[in-house]
Amino acid sequence: MKKSRFLLLFFCFLCFNSCKKNKIIGANSKLFQDEAYKNKKKELKIKFLDSITSISSQSTNDSVFRHFLFDLSAEYYFLNENSKSSDVCKKILQLSSIAKDTFSIARAYSYIGDTNEFTKRDSAYFYHQKAEKLYRSINNKERIGIELFKKAYILFIEGNYIESESQVSNALLFLKNGKDAEMLFTAYSLMGLNFEKLEEYQEALKYQLLAKDVLRDIEGYNSSLEKRYLYSVESSINIANIYEKTFRFDKSIQELQSILTPQLKVKYSKDYAAVIGNLGYSKMKSGDFKGVEKMFKDALILSIKNGTDANVVYKYLNLGEYYSLIKDTTKSLNYLKQSLRLAEKIKAGEEIKTALKMLSKIDYRNAAKYDKRYIFINDSLTKAQRINRNKYARIEYETSVVEDENKLLSTKNTYILIGAFVLTLVLILIIAYRYVKNQKREKVYREQQQQAEEEIFDLLKSHQIKLNEVKIKEQKRISFELHDGILNKLFSIRLQLGILNESDAEDVNAKREIYIDLLEKLEEEIRDISHELQTDFIDAQIEYSSLLQNLILEKNELKITTFTIDIDNRIDWEPISGLVKITIYRIAQEAIHNVVKYAVAKNCVVSINRLKNNALELTITDDGNGFEIESIVTDGIGLKNMRERAKSIKAKFDISSESGKGTKIQVVFENPELKKE
Repeated sequence: MKKSRFLLLFFCFLCFNSCKKNKIIGANSKLFQDEAYKNKKKELKIKFLDSITSISSQSTNDSVFRHFLFDLSAEYYFLNENSKSSDVCKKILQLSSIAKDTFSIARAYSYIGDTNEFTKRDSAYFYHQKAEKLYRSINNKERIGIELFKKAYILFIEGNYIESESQVSNALLFLKNGKDAEMLFTAYSLMGLNFEKLEEYQEALKYQLLAKDVLRDIEGYNSSLEKRYLYSVESSINIANIYEKTFRFDKSIQELQSILTPQLKVKYSKDYAAVIGNLGYSKMKSGDFKGVEKMFKDALILSIKNGTDANVVYKYLNLGEYYSLIKDTTKSLNYLKQSLRLAEKIKAGEEIKTALKMLSKIDYRNAAKYDKRYIFINDSLTKAQRINRNKYARIEYETSVVEDENKLLSTKNTYILIGAFVLTLVLILIIAYRYVKNQKREKVYREQQQQAEEEIFDLLKSHQIKLNEVKIKEQKRISFELHDGILNKLFSIRLQLGILNESDAEDVNAKREIYIDLLEKLEEEIRDISHELQTDFIDAQIEYSSLLQNLILEKNELKITTFTIDIDNRIDWEPISGLVKITIYRIAQEAIHNVVKYAVAKNCVVSINRLKNNALELTITDDGNGFEIESIVTDGIGLKNMRERAKSIKAKFDISSESGKGTKIQVVFENPELKKE
């Protein structure tokens, strides 16, 4: 389950704040630091700022005045007056152009981008792109890094995590050696969030830990302890999210409990709501339901009070999932429907999908309706992301064209562009190297898998050959006994009866003739049996079935689970492909191994049946612990191997399980009578 987005909202504040100078320049800027101004209500502050704006047009166009206007724009921005903030920035842009102040022009573009961040993201991206180009022209590396970060942040909001990761990587090249520890912290955090979205959790944890390490540098860098405390809360939430998604719930709980302090509850209710909501979710997923309901409800109340709709959606989803797990369907449906309505209202695509998926599972009567909406939303989001990728790529191109024609660019820009090209080339080479390396690793893995399959098949054939040798040896022994022993005795008896048959008594002769005929027939039958036993007939069916039986017998010796096997006697194994046989054996072997290792099952039944269309069906059913399929982020190695084996021969693989109700694996081989190997 996704967590609170308070980090993303905090990014917005940090990004804009990082662009302000550390010292307030000029007497006018000190107005915003006055205690009387700080204590005013929002409406009075806005009126005060409006009055300043109206009289400031008469001031002289110098650097002090332009710095004051930047601070004025920032004050509007923090009061959520984005339109007025943007208007001030446009005035700064005019004044800076007249003064030919490239730094202020770039800064104005950046501020305008900030004001459009949540309403017109394509426009915001465009202005940050322009700011970046100008900062490159004056070789201001710190500001280049900041603008790259802001572009990455917009891409992250749009769901373009791969492109966002690339932009953050570029930003870190400029930020990692700088003095702005706060900016470096946010860049590492955003990189971690991108990897988390891409489900590369090891890399995600790596960058979140790097962000946490940077906190030590923030303490002595013109930053209050209060700000550092909020950063530490943010960092712990991000780290706990990764632990939760990798099923290390104990670590997630430990991380969240470390920041659950009275100070957090009293002073930062929004952050406290996020922490207890996440803590409750991790406890719930670990199977500990104690206190979870209260945590979720307290978090919901605080989120509603703070007016953060995105957080309210998550709290509704958490409560819906909680009541689903404790089998309170009515409450579960109520909260899930509330989450769906609110998610649709704020157009939160991923949350809409999550709510629909859970509703489909719980409200099974309306499952078809929810599934249909889920597919439509998913397709729409995919299409939107594709359009956005093209849109931002086009912005990059169009901005580049405009900047090439801009007379403000100096000769230095050429060298910077060359450097950027070289850097891009290096990144491409690194990506290409990683790609080639992964391809080689994949090739080695496939070769090893193929070799293992061949070894299994050789083992199967070797086992069959040994059985055949024993059979043939036994057949010859019986043949010799029949021929040299029984036939000779029967021949002697027939001769004796023939002699006695020369007697003249009619009734005795008639009886003896009958016996002689019977003995002759018996002699022929035994001779036929002897000839048949001399053939090289191989009963492949019995041999392959024995191989499967032996697999079951081996696991029963462990005395952990009672295994039984049921093989349809209508199956003719002779024409069935060796690859199909190996696949059946390997899947059964892996499934049985998983039952012994994880399921804690009393009984497990392996059955192989022939279906009406001559297909084969392999079923492995146990009465063990089971698990929730939806809770699995990625398949384990064993389950993944079973899927891949089935897929390689176009067999249908299906697994069904439920916590406390065991697991069932079903594999259907549609065309098992392939070319015989």
